[in-house]
Amino acid sequence: MPQLLDYPRYAWQVWRGDRSRGEADLDASRRADLAGLVDFSRRLTILDLANGRLRPQYAILRAQGHRVIGIDLVNRPEHAWKGRAYAIARALYADRLRLPLSAIRPDALVCGDVGRLPFPAAIFDLVTSVAAFEHFLDVPSVVAEVARVLKPGGVVWAAIHVFTAPSGGHNLSFAEVPLRHVPPGVEPWDHLRQRRLPFSVPLNEWRIRDYLAAFARHFDVLRHYCHMREGEHLLTPEIEAELAARGYTRDELTCGAYVIIARRPG
Repeated sequence: MPQLLDYPRYAWQVWRGDRSRGEADLDASRRADLAGLVDFSRRLTILDLANGRLRPQYAILRAQGHRVIGIDLVNRPEHAWKGRAYAIARALYADRLRLPLSAIRPDALVCGDVGRLPFPAAIFDLVTSVAAFEHFLDVPSVVAEVARVLKPGGVVWAAIHVFTAPSGGHNLSFAEVPLRHVPPGVEPWDHLRQRRLPFSVPLNEWRIRDYLAAFARHFDVLRHYCHMREGEHLLTPEIEAELAARGYTRDELTCGAYVIIARRPG
């Protein structure tokens, strides 16, 4: 698969600090988006939804003094070589972000199902999620659970890797963010067209409008916007016409990451 070539490149990006700077930028965007909605000057109770094995946002928010709980099915002890590799990567993230090592400790991680959150109702001030919603196969259940565990007036900030983007199939390059090149022999937007390249991870294939509708059932959607553009140089008139005939707009085809900010009523 094309991604095999990305591992050394990704490792170099982690070592050089490029990935850490990207995570710091996400945190800055979240704080800017939530200004006036969330008081970051006080100690918040935050849920990092589907934190992933590297869990940089979990560490960043903990280093800011907040009470952060991370939940993911990957939050289990790993003793093989892969576990050690991730531990080294987490330490590098902390070093490049100048975070204390205490921020990456796993003491506030829960191994659990995001569709059945093991928490009481109305305990979190903020739920944050980065590049996870696209992998949830039962999005309505997850959104309902997020609404349940948020306090009245609590806010969710979700950054979603959009399926309709050139990289939306998660089967090209994970080292290029945003995606700039398509591997030889692969057509742009193959995952929406011929599907010659298989998917390697679960994807719900939802579109932006689907997420917005799901959130609107439980939340007041305060703002939503495209956070990152990609692939405009890959969208030829021929491909655009082909996909437009199937109902895809240029706007959604070139949006790599979409942010939804919503508040629980009450």
